[in-house]
Amino acid sequence: MSSQVISVSRLVHYLKNRLESDSLIRGVLVEGELSNFSSYRSGHWYFSLKDENALIRCAMFASRNRAVSFVPKDGDKVIVQGDISVYEQRGDMQLIVSSMRSSTIGELYLQYELLKKKLAEEGLFDDAHKKELPRFPMKIALVTGANTAARSDVLTTLQRRWPVAEIQEYPVLVQGKESAGQIIDALKAVDTTDADVCLLVRGGGSIEDLWSFNDEQLARTIYAMRIPVVTGVGHEINFTIADYVSDVRAPTPTGAAELCSPNIADVADQIAAYRRRLYRLTDARIAEERSYLETVRNKSFFRMPERLYANQSIHLSRLSSDFIRLMNARVYGIRKHIDDASVVLADEMRRILKDTEMRLVTDKSAVVSAMDSILQKEKAAYSSKAGLLDAYSPLKVLSRGYAVVSKDHTAVRSAVQLAVNDTVDVRLGTGNFKAGVISINQEDSEYGEEGTDI
Repeated sequence: MSSQVISVSRLVHYLKNRLESDSLIRGVLVEGELSNFSSYRSGHWYFSLKDENALIRCAMFASRNRAVSFVPKDGDKVIVQGDISVYEQRGDMQLIVSSMRSSTIGELYLQYELLKKKLAEEGLFDDAHKKELPRFPMKIALVTGANTAARSDVLTTLQRRWPVAEIQEYPVLVQGKESAGQIIDALKAVDTTDADVCLLVRGGGSIEDLWSFNDEQLARTIYAMRIPVVTGVGHEINFTIADYVSDVRAPTPTGAAELCSPNIADVADQIAAYRRRLYRLTDARIAEERSYLETVRNKSFFRMPERLYANQSIHLSRLSSDFIRLMNARVYGIRKHIDDASVVLADEMRRILKDTEMRLVTDKSAVVSAMDSILQKEKAAYSSKAGLLDAYSPLKVLSRGYAVVSKDHTAVRSAVQLAVNDTVDVRLGTGNFKAGVISINQEDSEYGEEGTDI
């Protein structure tokens, strides 16, 4: 445990940062009973949330509590969602509330928030997956309850805004246990057709009435669809899981119909504007081309077409004659040049051959003479070297009375190599013998009077 002394404010600030950075308690859902509820003139709410064993202070700011659909009071059982924080001036832990629901629907709301958080983390709500709506849908699939106000509102709106579209209806149950399965089957059927867009709508109701649109499999079916889906479920304040995962969410069924369809009156006005512009451009282009045609028609070559090619024909004939004449002269010159070159080449080859033969005869005589001279010089050098070799031969020296003394097959060059009683080999001009060393004198002697005694 650290022994460092810190201030109260530093400790409280540290605890605040640790609590607010803990992802496990961010967006936590808490159920409890309201007490000490106060609504200030600023619009902010301050209250406590308690159960049998504990109490926590809470604050809900005006920007958040406007979405609460009831007026809270002490004793109400509620489910809130928020982030844990610390009010540093008093060192109190508090819950900053972002949403509040009555606990009478708490279980459904809890399931809703958990599923919403799960699918959001998986990326099913990301804008990157949203498909773009077609500008002019010609086939619109409608998935809603049969004979409902929502169906009537959508059909009336589409008939008024975009009556050229073909409406493909898929009546389903929009509440109850079997409704989610029917909606899923209808959407899968729509996705096998050539519909341009699909409307999934339902009128308003309680959270229980709209619960089918919070089904997880329904959300995954909408996410996987090839055809873009527009939802219009309930009223503007109602948000279902289907709304979050759809490509476009409308506040009402009528709004969904308006979002997916252009206004035919606006389209007709635009087409008329395009038509008028096209007529203006076409008339201007026709007038321009007509003027050009008239100008071309008045050109002289249209009155006498042969003038178009008469000069070119004469020029072509002249060029053809000049080309043939030039080619004939060129061919004649080339042939004459080849003939002259052939004669010159033959004479030159004969001269070169004769010169080469004479040079070969001369070179042969010179080579033979040079070889004889070299041979004589080599013989003389050989005789001289043989005489020198014989004169310097060791045998010649021995024949004049000298001897070679060796010990252990090594020539003795100095008395220092010997010791008394050593045995040495002595080689003479003729024959050899062994001798023993009696005494040694290591001083130099020109004639050997004080030499070694053997």
